[in-house]
Amino acid sequence: MTQSAPTKSARIFSQRTPSATRQGNSPSATQRTPSATQRTPSATQRALRLTAPLAALLVALSLSGAAQGQASELSTGRLPAYGRSVSSTDDSSALVLNPANIGFMPGSELRWSGLFAPSDPYLPPGHAFSFATPLFFGLSSGLRVDLVGDDRDTQGLTWALAATPSDALSLGYSLQRISLPGNDFTSHSLALTSRPAPALSVSVVGQNLGSRLPNTLNTGFTVLPLGSRAVELGFEALFAWVPQSTGGDREVDITPRFTLGLGLGSVGKAFGAISVLNDKAAYGTVGLSFYPSTPGGSTEFTVGSVGERAPDPEYLFGEVALRGFRERPGAEVIRTAVRLRLESTADARGHVRLLRKLWALAEEPRVDAVLLELRTSPAASFAHAQELRDALYHLRSNGKRVLCHLEDGGGVALYVCSAANKTLINPAGGLRFAGLKAQSTYLAGMLTKLGIRADFVRIGDHKSAPERLMRTGSTDVARADRKDLLQQLERQLVEGVAAGRSMSPKAVRESIASGPHIASEALTAKFVDGLAFDDELPRHVRELTGRDTELLRDGALGPARPRGFRGSRSIAVVYVDGDMVDGRSATIPLLGMRLVGSYTVAEALKQAREDGSIGAVILRVETPGGSAMAADVIWREAELTAQVKPLVVSMGSYAASAGYYISAPAERIFANPASITGSIGVFYGKADVAGLMEKIGVTVETAKTAPRADAESLFRPFTPEERVELNRKVGQFYDTFLTRVSAGRKLSKAEVDKVARGRVWTGEQARDRRLVDELGGLRQAIAYVTKQANLADDAPLVELPVIQTSLLGELLGIEGLRADMKLELPAQLRSVVHALGPFFVYEGDKPLMRLEQAPIRP
Repeated sequence: MTQSAPTKSARIFSQRTPSATRQGNSPSATQRTPSATQRTPSATQRALRLTAPLAALLVALSLSGAAQGQASELSTGRLPAYGRSVSSTDDSSALVLNPANIGFMPGSELRWSGLFAPSDPYLPPGHAFSFATPLFFGLSSGLRVDLVGDDRDTQGLTWALAATPSDALSLGYSLQRISLPGNDFTSHSLALTSRPAPALSVSVVGQNLGSRLPNTLNTGFTVLPLGSRAVELGFEALFAWVPQSTGGDREVDITPRFTLGLGLGSVGKAFGAISVLNDKAAYGTVGLSFYPSTPGGSTEFTVGSVGERAPDPEYLFGEVALRGFRERPGAEVIRTAVRLRLESTADARGHVRLLRKLWALAEEPRVDAVLLELRTSPAASFAHAQELRDALYHLRSNGKRVLCHLEDGGGVALYVCSAANKTLINPAGGLRFAGLKAQSTYLAGMLTKLGIRADFVRIGDHKSAPERLMRTGSTDVARADRKDLLQQLERQLVEGVAAGRSMSPKAVRESIASGPHIASEALTAKFVDGLAFDDELPRHVRELTGRDTELLRDGALGPARPRGFRGSRSIAVVYVDGDMVDGRSATIPLLGMRLVGSYTVAEALKQAREDGSIGAVILRVETPGGSAMAADVIWREAELTAQVKPLVVSMGSYAASAGYYISAPAERIFANPASITGSIGVFYGKADVAGLMEKIGVTVETAKTAPRADAESLFRPFTPEERVELNRKVGQFYDTFLTRVSAGRKLSKAEVDKVARGRVWTGEQARDRRLVDELGGLRQAIAYVTKQANLADDAPLVELPVIQTSLLGELLGIEGLRADMKLELPAQLRSVVHALGPFFVYEGDKPLMRLEQAPIRP
């Protein structure tokens, strides 16, 4: 493939002039024409190269394709990105091809590229060094240095910036400075890549802008017919505005190009490209990439050939890349185990983050085991503990081994770890667990001494929430309800531990009753499998996996490239996590009391409903209830959302009273067996502080135009007539509650009333009473909406409402640096203060749908 070498400047600025060829004129000295010594393909060969399947050409390693003989690549003094697709290439080689695509890189990359070829003006030998990395706020940047030519006397410097506002869109800009003896120039590139679906990527790139070089526009798309990068099919069209050899206006030179990528299992990838040039010749690229992988990243080794008869040993290119992310697929070099250490009990969102981390590890082919080090209670409730157990069983069903290590655990830790393959405990630790208890604080005596009287009206004897303010002890009905709830949860705990530890329920109950246990006693009771210090855990992991497994800390696994293109429709998880109030969400400092505002949640549901990139919505309900008005505002937005796209409810710890009210419109309701739900009822009232005012010598004088004008006043009790009217209005609110549930659950109001009147149910009991559709946690809810909305299996989750994080927190990646950052009272004191919630959180003229929060403590 020999050809006389033109001058250095001609080598850089040469352009193909298709008009001369079409008119039969002699080509200029700088046109690419086959010489007598060049291999000229026959008409049959050219036809085969144009029409034969690219897959067969790649497998046979004999396809011919464009030697990247495109004006934009050969005329800018930069080494081309051989065989790469303008729309699917999202590594640092995109700096020369499509700067928008560096915005899709999951991590940083350092790359060397080189072409080893004879002296050729259209395939000049050279080297390129590039680096690209994600930054922050959706920005990515990269820098590339090119050394091109026989003497490396042409140098190119490229800087690029990409802005990626979403997983489906990226905008890019690059600045090129080319330097050669006596002739320097600068050019610009603008690029856009859209990935509207998991299997489609479309790009438009303008190059050589603002320079004396012919402007080019490269357009292309890539499809993934199998839904993953196992097969990539691409088509491109390069438009180059080149001068005619006879002078006059420029004309458009169009070069079609086809690209193909084939995954080679866990080894790497084969790729190639074929183009049709103006002289009807077909030129191509073939290459093989190998991806040895480590836990924190991967390495790419690429070899290939370009030319008319690729593979051609005279025209070889190679690339080596060091990546801060892992390629899919990637040849496994090191088998690993991941160490997760829990030092604080997660809140509602933190719990979901932990679940997602465990789910992701279950899908990691390089991970053999997970070590769960529990230095606190792993969950805030038994419902959360059940979701953690489900995550551990999910790990095991995917071939992972799970090792649990305790220091000083309680009942929740015992329950969660019973799902592990093996449980160890620190020799100086223990299990501080001897059964369940529920404590309720009654404040009527204190309020009476202060001169305060709680004046409430309720529907149903089971609606016990006001009793904590009105009585010095529970009613018989409330006491029976609490006892039944304890028995239900105790049965679930015992059955779970018995199944996980291969014990009988009777033996588990007897061992629990003899607690608490020091470490040796826990071993004798068969609640743990052995004793171990922290430094001994790596050995136990190796014994569990049966191989020399490297134990990694949490976060040591580098990010992985998505299986398909980003842009997959996502699933919105809308949190209702706290006491429901009218208005905006907030947090009460010191108390650790989360207030969920109706406006905040309603806007989040509206956003999820109107966002076309969101395919389904999960309402994650973690609330004991609250304001009836807030519930109805959220209910309406949930109902509207359910009319547009799949909406399901995932119940966490609590989804009671107003929490159940907002769940009613869902297409399907998922609850953990231990989720606390039901409590369908209403209460209404106020605090009468007239006695307190009298004690401290304060007199309140009221002028009014009607007898009931001051009925809601804190400075007098309700009159008998007002209490009759109040009972009537509470009945109306209760009837509305029944109507909402009846419509959503397809039950008659009478059927709903039978299981309502404030009665609290576990998720298991609620399913038996048709208040819940299916027992399961968030993972099961995600699987359901994924199928219903026809989403990708790895559809991303979008959490709403967005937590407001400070700028410093955003820059440092610390979510805890928030405006609502707080110190908290001890848990037992918080429960006392929470009982006063109806007094200082809710306005006196608001009906409430709220559960009595009597925490169940192991």
